[in-house]
Formats: sequence, structure tokens, C-alpha cells
Amino acid sequence: MRQTAIAILLASVAATAVHAQTDAPAPAPAQTAPKTQPAAPAPSQAQGNQDVRISGTVEKFDGKLISISPSQGITLVVHFDAGPGINSMRKAKPTDVKVGQQVSAQAKSNPAGGFLATQIIIYENGAEQQAGEVPSTDPSQVVARVTDVGTSNDGPVLSLAYKEGERKVTIGKDAILWSARPASAADIKPGALITIAGTKAPEGEVKVVKASIGPAGADNPPL
Repeated sequence: MRQTAIAILLASVAATAVHAQTDAPAPAPAQTAPKTQPAAPAPSQAQGNQDVRISGTVEKFDGKLISISPSQGITLVVHFDAGPGINSMRKAKPTDVKVGQQVSAQAKSNPAGGFLATQIIIYENGAEQQAGEVPSTDPSQVVARVTDVGTSNDGPVLSLAYKEGERKVTIGKDAILWSARPASAADIKPGALITIAGTKAPEGEVKVVKASIGPAGADNPPL
């Protein structure tokens, strides 16, 4: 199927306030105070950069522009400025989680108490800084350090310490685990799955500032 390259363009429109003039009626008697004109509304602020996230298959990469196909028949071409912010992802298992590691845990309430993990990313040495995620204010997600690995009937229980406190998260049988290692732009190959995060400027240009690469045939890798 022929794929059509689509350049992402976004025109930023500045709304201009229009001050409506009306014909005033004949003046009232001298004792009546003159009517005042309403103040014109202030012009709207120009729209700033927007955060974007795209997952798909790498079709082409020349070091400056990357072509990504998020679905069959569509290709997006964006600027790649990720620098060191690249992780290579592989599937992991609960026994890969060790005390001292940094992890990103997404979880839901556990009927048995605490939280039940839905996804965990284990950051290998050197990948922590490249993860680049600010700890989420969403109670279902936390970026933390593993301080203990216990056991339960539902699976391993992780004790996680982070800036705002501590949390216990159980790794159930349905949890998806990933392991992230530091990578570079040289690791990006056609056919690989990729998830990118970037910014879209008011004039429409998209620049990638962070990326996760996954092997062909796997699920789209998380950031």
C-alpha cells in the first residue's frame, strides 16, 4: 500500500478583538451623565508549544528527520532532536525487579489493599536520567526507587520510595513489565517500534525530545 507522507503543520491564529462602534442617541439632559463606552476585550494570547506523543513503526531515519507510521497507509515525518533522551525497551519479568532500581509504576486499587500494578518499567543503570519523567501527580502512577521486594498471594510486593512518600505495589499476573536501557539514535532502525514525545510549535513543526525503541513485533514501547 502506498503510504502518504504527511507533514504536520499547525497554523497559530491570533484572535483580534473588534471594538464595535454604535451610533449614540441624542444627548440626554445636561444633568444626565454621559454613557461610557465598554472596554474592548483584550486580544487572546498566542498559543504556545504543545506536548505531543506518537507511537508507530519506524519507516526511515536519516539522523535529522524520522518517518513514523502510526497506522497502515499513514506516515508522519518529524524532526528528531532527542539527543541522549533515548531508551531501548525489552519485555521483563517480575524477577528482574531488584532493590535499589528506579522504576515507573502504573497501578490501580487492589481489592486486597494497596495497589496492583498494571505496568512497570525497570530502568537499568544509566537509563534513569534518560527516562526524564517528572514524578506524576496522578495517584495511579509513580516514579520511585525500590526499597524492598516482598511476597504475597497475588505476587511480588514492591516497596517504593519517592519524593512525596512511600507506596506498596503488588505485581499481579496481568501486569506488563518492561526493562529500559540507555540507547542512542544509532539504535533506531526501520521496522522497529517507537514511541516518541516532543513539542509542537505554534507554526506547526514537531520536534522529538525523547524516544523509546522496542523490537519489531512487540507492543508499542512506553516512555
